[in-house]
Formats: sequence, structure tokens, C-alpha cells
Amino acid sequence: MKLQLPTLIAVCLAILLIGSIYFFVGNKSELGIAVNLESEEFKQLRTHATDAFNTGRYQQAIELYSEAIKMRPENAEIFNDLGAVYYKQGIRFAGPNWPSWEKELIDETPDEAVAELKVAIDKTISGALMFKTRDEAVADAIEDEAKRFGGEVYRQRWENEITLNILIGETKTYLLRARYHYLYALDLKPTHSVAYRNLGSFFMKVGKTDSALDYYQEAYKLDPRDTELEEYLNQFRK
Repeated sequence: MKLQLPTLIAVCLAILLIGSIYFFVGNKSELGIAVNLESEEFKQLRTHATDAFNTGRYQQAIELYSEAIKMRPENAEIFNDLGAVYYKQGIRFAGPNWPSWEKELIDETPDEAVAELKVAIDKTISGALMFKTRDEAVADAIEDEAKRFGGEVYRQRWENEITLNILIGETKTYLLRARYHYLYALDLKPTHSVAYRNLGSFFMKVGKTDSALDYYQEAYKLDPRDTELEEYLNQFRK
């Protein structure tokens, strides 16, 4: 089945936005201001963590940012940055393709759909499984079985089609850690626009377009100078 035109536009734009957001995090001027108010030891630790992140040494970056959090547990920017590393690590564990497994269910019964899910889980150690169906009973069966296996399920309806994105393995572990750290950053600093932006990218990645747009809009309200995000939102308004 071909994607509906609005969905196709959303996917293309999401790829561009999601791909750039974490590089953007490290260049936020507000982060630089926060660092200037910290101790030299903290600044060096954060610099080393950022260098590790930018060069793809995500596990080292996680360890360094975690040490920084121990020093300044009230620092929202560090929680956001650690969330960004967890996000990248989760995507890495998913392998070269996103989703890792994709299946359109047309005539399958709920039992047959569950059998397809079990095959996908058996063959995918870590990653994202995507199933599409127009049958509510089939969608319910997949969601229930995926949760029974410990998967994280995100369900989205677009017109008559239901899409289920299921996170499993290390991808699930790291992406949920990313979401937690973004949300915690907002608990510490409700005006942190970058954390809102990153949550938007998280939910766009797992197919929850409505939630993603809500977070993107909040980010733009807090930072109307973000021209990239403004252009992205304008495309959806059209």
C-alpha cells in the first residue's frame, strides 16, 4: 500500500528533522551559558562527554554524562544531553534499517497476525517492528501479544489504517531511557525548548505523529527563532 500524501510528507520531513536535532542540541547558546557558570571540573567533564557523543562513542558519553549528573543533579541540560545519547544508542542497536521489520496485514486473522509477530520477534534481536492493518481486532491482538512479550507499543490511526510500532530489545531499553531523561529535563526546567524538540523527534520516530507535533509546537513557542522547526510545522499546517 502506498503512503497517503500527508503521511509521505511527514515521513520525509521527519527524517530531516530527526537527523539534525541532536547535533543542534550541542550548539544551543543556552547550554554554553549554563556551562560558563559551572566549575572547571564540570565543564571539562561535559566537554569530554560531548566529544564522545559527536564521535559516536556513545557508551563512553553515557558514562561521562552520568558522572556529570552526579555532580549537578539539578542541571536540566545534562539530563537532556544524556537523553540524546541514549536515543542514538537505541537507534544504533536497531541496525541499518528503521523499522527493523515491516509487515502489512491484509487478510490475516488475529491468530495469523500474532504468528507473524512471533516470527518478527524471533528474527529481530533489537529494533522496531511495524505492522499495518485496517482490522481493529488484528491490531488489538498484535498489541496484546507484543506487550506480553515485553514490547513497547505505539499505536497510531491514520484514516482507515492502524499502524503499530513495537520497540524490542536494547532499542527499547535505550529509547525509553531517552524519553525518561527528556521528560526529567522538563521537570527540572519547564522552559527547556530543546527537550520539547527532542521529545517531538522521539514520538515521530515511533509513529506517534500527534504527540510529536504537540511537543514540536511547545518547542517553537519557547524558541520562535528556530526557523527549521518553523518550516517543519508550516508544512503540516498546509
